[in-house]
Amino acid sequence: MIGDVELRLKAKAEIDRLLNAPDGPIAAEMLRIGARIERDAKRACPVDTGRLRASITHKVERDDQGVSVRIGTGVTYAPWVELGTSRTPAQPFLRPALANEVGRRRG
Repeated sequence: MIGDVELRLKAKAEIDRLLNAPDGPIAAEMLRIGARIERDAKRACPVDTGRLRASITHKVERDDQGVSVRIGTGVTYAPWVELGTSRTPAQPFLRPALANEVGRRRG
């Protein structure tokens, strides 16, 4: 058609690199998203000793499903802070940080 432009990637390897390569543009965007969510989670994290807040990290990973970013903490008590217990109220910090990012993307 007149005035149309088409870009077609025929090489499966090139498409795979764009979508899934650890150094590709999708991975770079996932890294930026992870950094924003980590920052928001640290801002929302309740602080007693600071250990939980300091432990929040993000990491870009690749598996057979593609590229993903994992944001979290290895501190064993983190789920009880995030979700609460029968004795203590929840103090969510990861879920609100994720919700903030979803809101940014929709708005």
